[in-house]
Amino acid sequence: MSTFNLLTKDDAKAAAMANCEITITTPQEANTKSSLIVVSNRLPFVLKRDTKTGVLSRHASAGGLVTAVAPVVIKGKGLWVGWSGITLEETDKIPESDPEDCTPTAGLLSEQVVSVNVEPNLFDSYYNGCCNETFWPLFHSMPGRAKFCANNWQSYYEVNKEFAARTIQALERCLEKNTNPGVPIIWIHDYHLMLAANWIREEADEKNLPCLMSFFLHIPFPPWDIFRLLPWSDEILQGMLACDMIGFHIRDYCLNFVDCCQRNLGCRVDRKNLLVEHCGRSVRVRPLPIGIPFDRFVELAKKAKKLIKTNQKIILGVDRLDYTKGLVNRLKAFEVLLEKHPEHRENATLLQISVPSRTDVKEYQELKEEMDQLVGRINGRFTTANWSPIRYIYGCIGQEELAGFYRDSSVCLVTPLRDGMNLVAKEFVACQINEPPGVLIVSPFAGAGETMHEALLCNPYEIESAAEVIHRALTMPEDERSLRMGRMRRREKQQDVNSWMRQFLKAMDSLEEDEIGTTTMQPVTVDDFDYLLNYIGYNHKLALLLDYDGTLAPIAPHPDLATLPPETKNVLQRLSNHSDVYIAVISGRNVENVKKMVGIEGITYAGNHGLEILHPDGSKFIHPMPMEYEDKVTTLLKALQEEVCHDGAWVENKGALLTFHYRETPLELRAGLVEKARQLIIDNGFRAAEAHCAVEAKPPVQWNKGRASIYILRTAFGVDWSERIKIIYAGDDATDEDAMMALKGMAATFRVTNAQIVKTSAERRLPSTDSVLTMLKWVERHFMRRKPRSNSLTYKNRKRDCVKMQLAFDLVPNLSPANSAANSSDERD
Repeated sequence: MSTFNLLTKDDAKAAAMANCEITITTPQEANTKSSLIVVSNRLPFVLKRDTKTGVLSRHASAGGLVTAVAPVVIKGKGLWVGWSGITLEETDKIPESDPEDCTPTAGLLSEQVVSVNVEPNLFDSYYNGCCNETFWPLFHSMPGRAKFCANNWQSYYEVNKEFAARTIQALERCLEKNTNPGVPIIWIHDYHLMLAANWIREEADEKNLPCLMSFFLHIPFPPWDIFRLLPWSDEILQGMLACDMIGFHIRDYCLNFVDCCQRNLGCRVDRKNLLVEHCGRSVRVRPLPIGIPFDRFVELAKKAKKLIKTNQKIILGVDRLDYTKGLVNRLKAFEVLLEKHPEHRENATLLQISVPSRTDVKEYQELKEEMDQLVGRINGRFTTANWSPIRYIYGCIGQEELAGFYRDSSVCLVTPLRDGMNLVAKEFVACQINEPPGVLIVSPFAGAGETMHEALLCNPYEIESAAEVIHRALTMPEDERSLRMGRMRRREKQQDVNSWMRQFLKAMDSLEEDEIGTTTMQPVTVDDFDYLLNYIGYNHKLALLLDYDGTLAPIAPHPDLATLPPETKNVLQRLSNHSDVYIAVISGRNVENVKKMVGIEGITYAGNHGLEILHPDGSKFIHPMPMEYEDKVTTLLKALQEEVCHDGAWVENKGALLTFHYRETPLELRAGLVEKARQLIIDNGFRAAEAHCAVEAKPPVQWNKGRASIYILRTAFGVDWSERIKIIYAGDDATDEDAMMALKGMAATFRVTNAQIVKTSAERRLPSTDSVLTMLKWVERHFMRRKPRSNSLTYKNRKRDCVKMQLAFDLVPNLSPANSAANSSDERD
């Protein structure tokens, strides 16, 4: 693991060019020239209210995060955003620290604290419900214990949104004070706040607030086959990807995350350099193994009183009482040790310290009961007049006392079934100041098992094998113990919690390259689409179904300005002349307009989301509309023009559809106008669908781009079209999702999106219309290498020029405002 003490000339030059700079002042301390805004579930201290006077008091909070980060926030005049732990009144003010406080947060002024106030029932649903009942077991690879509740997820969503709002206020405060020359860094922590970055970025972009964002996950990130079980997996990934950099404890968690981004979201990824492309940005994913305040634990170990007054060897375990810690397996392994190696009876004692956790939850109550019974059974089986095999402490122990236990123990068992890092292993190593030292046993399923190579590895699921590892630790020669512990102590001292902080700041400062590699994804190339060859092959015809606005042509302030780039038009023109390629453009515009904008003869055009279809031979399909809606369109158009068409808002008349545009409306006026427009649309019997700075009024007919796509393919290729052709569909909007769902499993689908959180049925995501052009170039390259076949006409030219009507239609009930908003669509897609 690399560390650094001084800036080289090249480093100094790079730092001078960067917006976010760091300066190494001592081997232990890093200062940032950017204001640091830390966002965590809890504030770095505990607030308590006097029951008699109602006065708030501030108490220190222990933890590696506080120790490492608080000094940087204090010195850089940054801010800390978090929940206070109690419900605060509007008149309450965060108190200053006690003058005699010597903890890392002592210098954190109340003006540097931004408290997030959450209503108790909402917080309970968010924290105890979603965080602890869903994310905690799932991310620890225990899906059988996870509970998926939509109400708890909604609470999580709302609380994250509140944290985002308070973080934006903190960012505005930092920018107003302008105390540091660099761009502010927002650092979000842990699984409680995986969505917050989405809204922070959205509002920061909208208000032009410069910032850099990072996220660090303190627990494991699960592999794809487990993570995919989460009903809201797409939203979680995209929420995290709103950051510029995402940190995990070890590389394995990084690779799991990158894999999920590719397989869940269809993102383009770079596994070698740990990069994910999202919304046109390159998001860095970095392993940043957290450390501990090593020197502080050394001092605690030196000062601690001797608590173990026995010649027996102590096997120490220190854990929260949690099902992820493998405590039951540990006790069973110790029982097997005493069975198979009776020489350890009366010579070794297991000291298990279990810190109470979530005592009001049934699962944890059952675990405590099981532990009590198991300790009682083992002690009852092996206890002698002078010795009990297990000493079990259920309660909290101060760090001073704990350091004494660490120092005087011969073996430390860190054997969780799954854990992010587990700092107990590092604390034990720091406190091993005696000679000869003790032995560390660690599970390969903890992050510490990936970094502390000199420790003995122990699979907690293999009870017999675990007992043998404990036996080896108890009988290990002194020279081997000294060698292993000496190497671990040197590394952990070097890679302490301050080193972790420096690595983070350095990673945020790296513009082009860091220890992992390049920090920017290479542009999309034609070769990136070679995987399509396995799907299309060399013998099939291809149907290209393409949206227009946002897919072929970039979104523009006005529909008339959304012109097709000449290069894209030329590629489409050449493809349209190939006998094995069929092209249909399916848009939200009216059919004549989309034909005019594309301007290519011999292809199919569908307008108004497929309500109108113009075939290459000139024949036309129009989905029937109820007669009464012809008059309703006129009435609605007049109402919208009279009541909401002002302050830059206007209505586009597309015949069967109307679109209310508000892109040019000032931000402060939008909400009122949009709500009024939506209500007018619903009152007139239409469905209101949200779009990009627009609201569409859709007639209540069961027809969409999905049904239109199937109709187009059936008309062109016959009823057995699915067996005769391969299909590529590309679109950028919710209306295209209807087609992607209808063609799922039968087409290669692409969603063009720059939005932060978009759930899609598409197989892959593309960042821009340029990427769509690159994909079309791959199609052209592939088919130009193929020899055209004499019988490969994609449709029959019909000589008649007529209008074909579909005789049947189905009305759908008008949707409530809540439901209609969910069916969002682009104004012209």
